[in-house]
Amino acid sequence: MKRLLAPVVTCLMLCLLAVPLPVRAAWPERPITLVVGWVMGSGSDLIARQMASGLEKELGVPVSVMNIDGANGIFAHSQVAFAEPDGYTLGLVTPDFINAYWGGETNYSYESFTSIARIEQSPAAFWVDAKSPWRTLNEALAAIRKTPPGTYSISGMAEGGAYHIAMFDLLKANGLRADALRIVPSEGAVPGFRALGKGLVDVCPDSLREGNVFYRQRKVRPLAVFARERQANFPDVPTVREANGKLVQGGTWRAVLAPPDLAPEVRTRLTEAVVKVAASPEFQAFLDMHGFGAGTLAGDDLRKFMTDEHRHWGDVLAELKLRKRK
Repeated sequence: MKRLLAPVVTCLMLCLLAVPLPVRAAWPERPITLVVGWVMGSGSDLIARQMASGLEKELGVPVSVMNIDGANGIFAHSQVAFAEPDGYTLGLVTPDFINAYWGGETNYSYESFTSIARIEQSPAAFWVDAKSPWRTLNEALAAIRKTPPGTYSISGMAEGGAYHIAMFDLLKANGLRADALRIVPSEGAVPGFRALGKGLVDVCPDSLREGNVFYRQRKVRPLAVFARERQANFPDVPTVREANGKLVQGGTWRAVLAPPDLAPEVRTRLTEAVVKVAASPEFQAFLDMHGFGAGTLAGDDLRKFMTDEHRHWGDVLAELKLRKRK
């Protein structure tokens, strides 16, 4: 019986070997979703839609933007961190996820993402009321130094957020206490600038773009920008280093990230596409038109940048007594 079955089994095996195995399709073969943690019309939403348009042309598949607003981006960032690592769910991520981690609101950090590319950065700026007697950054810091902590106020930013941390770095670099400026809570940059323009607060640390409308109305003035170089749209605004002699940089940024464990070949292809779109004349013109800051950083370089940001924010939030995670 065994002798009779042997030829049959061999024949079946040869037939199976002759059947071609399914070939894994090259990425991408279907639509991609780019998740954003802010409402339509917001800065992040505008950038995401411009990037999505460029990626569609570069990758040859539809790229749609999904807005998941709430909790300073936590809902959207979580959607990306826990998505399937197939390259079809991406996120336009802001550094708020770092604050959320150290604040104990989430259990994931930069290690829960695959680094693709940072495509924009908006450095903080030292904004004052247009009628302020402070004409330079050093005049402002000298006045703050001469008065008891909390005499002067700051508003327009989230406590423990990117702009707050940038201002902390400036104060510390000049030997001032973290509570040198009293925080006046606000619901974002716009209410903060309104209060600044009315003389209700003394400083706003938000980006040049966010203050531009009020600047054109001659209600506020920027004394310095927290960047290595002057910004193209505000060439007359000195950097902190030019104004104060201290190299202080900081602010918010936006990066395309993917879920962890993304296949290397997908990561490579995606990074190439995102960097190409970000460097295109169309995307750069978009950034200039809307007052965003350029600043592309890709792959492992972005990973190192986020690692440094993660550690620095953890240290600063501890000093500000806002850190809840060890």
